[in-house]
Formats: sequence, C-alpha cells, structure tokens
Amino acid sequence: MSATKLNPAPSSTSPHGSSADFAAPWAPIVGQCARGADRVLFALSRQERDLFFPRLSDADLGNLGGWVDTTNLRALAAASPVEGGASPWLRLLRHVRPTVLVSAWTTPMLPEEWTREHDLPLRYVCHLTGSVRGLVRRGVIERGVMVSNWGSTISHTIAEHAMMLVLNMLRNVPAWFPHYSPVPGNVSGKGQVLGTRSLRGRRVGLHGFGAIARELVAMLRPFQVDLAAWSPGVPRALYEEFGVTPLDSLEELFERSDVLIECEGLTPTTAGSVTEAVLRRLPEGAVFVNIGRAAVTDETAVLRLAAEGRIRAALDVYNDAAVAEVFGDTAVPDPLAPPGTRLTGPPLPVMLSPHLAGPTPDACPRSGDFALDNLERYFRGDKPGALISLEVYDRST
Repeated sequence: MSATKLNPAPSSTSPHGSSADFAAPWAPIVGQCARGADRVLFALSRQERDLFFPRLSDADLGNLGGWVDTTNLRALAAASPVEGGASPWLRLLRHVRPTVLVSAWTTPMLPEEWTREHDLPLRYVCHLTGSVRGLVRRGVIERGVMVSNWGSTISHTIAEHAMMLVLNMLRNVPAWFPHYSPVPGNVSGKGQVLGTRSLRGRRVGLHGFGAIARELVAMLRPFQVDLAAWSPGVPRALYEEFGVTPLDSLEELFERSDVLIECEGLTPTTAGSVTEAVLRRLPEGAVFVNIGRAAVTDETAVLRLAAEGRIRAALDVYNDAAVAEVFGDTAVPDPLAPPGTRLTGPPLPVMLSPHLAGPTPDACPRSGDFALDNLERYFRGDKPGALISLEVYDRST
C-alpha cells in the first residue's frame, strides 16, 4: 500500500480537536498505512530515510507504514502558531495515533501531554540510532512501551576509530610534519626523536565495558596486549568471559595502563569521575584516547597534562571551552594540515577528531536492516532486539 493522506483512525474521536481541521495542512507531507492492528509511523528526515533505508522504495515504505518528513515537520512547527497549547507534532501524534514509531536523530521528543494520556496507543518505538533520551522520557518505558535502538550494529565503527587514534598517538603523528623533507633522512633517528612506539605487548586499559569496549577486545587481540578493564557494576564473570583482567578500581586501571581507552557511559555516577588525580596515575608518556563521553573526564586536566608532555591525548569528544582554556585563542592544530599551516612552537601531543567515530555512512544501512528485522519481530509477536530496559536507560546518555 502506498502512502496516502492522513485519515482519522477508527477510534480517533477525541477531545483534542477536529481531525478534519488538522488533516488539511498535513495531508501533503504525511502518509498513513495500517498494518493489521497496528498503525506505523516513520518520523524521519529524507536524509535519514535515504541513509538507513537506501534500498527501500516509496512503495516498499508504504507497505510498512506512513512517513512524515521531520524537516518539513520542524519547518511547519516554526511557521505555525501553537493552537490550544498543542504543537504540530503533538497534533500529528493525536491524529495518527501510531502504535509503532520509527525514529532517528531528527525525530522530536515525544510530548509528555501525549505519552501521559490514559489511552496512549503507542506500543513500540523502533529507534534507528543510539541514545533515546532525546526522544522518550523514562516514564514511557515505565508504562510498558517497548523501545529499541541500533544495539551493537555500529559499535565496530567506533572501535575502529579508537584503534586509529591509539596507533596515531603511539606513532606520535601530531609531531610528524616538521620532520618531512624531500631528502630521505635517517629513519631510525627520526623514530628516536619522535618517540614512536609499537602497540605490540602494551598494557591497555578499557574504562567501560559496553558493546564498543567488547569490540575493542577482539581488535586488540592480534597485538598481544595485556588487557584490563574496569566499569562500575559490571560483574567479573563478564570480563573473564572475554579474557580481560578485571580490576578493582578506576585508580588501579589508570596506574597500569600504557594506553587507556575511555569508553564509559555518562551517568550521574561516572560524570567527572576521571579527575586530574586519576589522570596523573597514568604512566609517563601514556596514551589517553576518549571515544566515549567528554564529561566523564576533567577535560581541562586531560589537555593540560598533554600540553605538559605528561601524556599523549586523542579525543573524539571534547568541549571547545576546555580547549580554549588550555590553549588560548589558538586551537590545537590539525595534525593532517600541510606544512606551513601549523602554529609556531613544538607540536603538541594532542589529536582532536570532530566527533566522527561512528557511525560511518556505509554502516547505517546495517542499522536500518536491524530495525526492519525488529519490526518483523514485533509484528510476529516476538520481542525486538536491543530493547532499552530502565537500567540501560539510566546508564545511557
């Protein structure tokens, strides 16, 4: 069935306003499709739709559910006055009454006015991306609505990025450019000057032991590293299942790590837990890589220790204010910039990547396929994969 104009659901007689009055401005951009007893709404931008479902034609999507382009939704919300206290998004949800919502980065937060209604029709939120905190509040899950995300489908892309940063910093890439010369030089001499190192046999620590950390375990194995980890609340048996040495404290983890990969989730417990005192427990010249959450660490301390030459730091997540506080008005130079564009003075042992660890565009269709599989599970009466429990919700960011 192809997407059609919005029509009132059979049970849509509602005190919230006239469906006819509502449908007219929305009919050009919203489709409706019933699938058995369910009403499925894809609330995605065109870009998200093409990114996650590149092989899905309009007809294919129409067979799954109706689609609202969130770009148009937001534009209309900005242009249209709120009527009777109800935003266009709230009015749309009340009109369509979806039992299943497929969402992504641009999907607006579900309004509390809707999710608290006694006759809430929503049964399942199939989120195409990671964190759901910008979409659903805790109370939605408490009401029994199932919520899933992309699970571990893109964890490998973030782990790959972490490996790239680790290897770059061990080889001291930020210091390379002053040593470029059209005349071949003494290779071993350059290595001594730059302090390049190998990953083989290093002591590597993982702060955090979620899906990304477990991907890293497999990627690090060929380098014959001595691998240890710590994360609050993770049972020792899980570390041992992956052949990782469990440690008893964050301080112990930092003390014994030549390379420390920060991939802990941000919670009230972990926020700011990597203090300057903890960071100073790292061995001299250790590599610190953060592909998790910036606020888990004292960011200023990380950059200050790197500026002192105490550690080498590579960050995929960081606060611009912290960078400015340590380095002033001049940002850390791009390590891949051509010679002549670098700042004066010795190169800093810092690499910043622009929150690019994941997902890579080529990995997004895998997440889309996972979501389609989850929809089929739901329609069959089975539980979808990667469901967000209250415990997972509380640990997420």
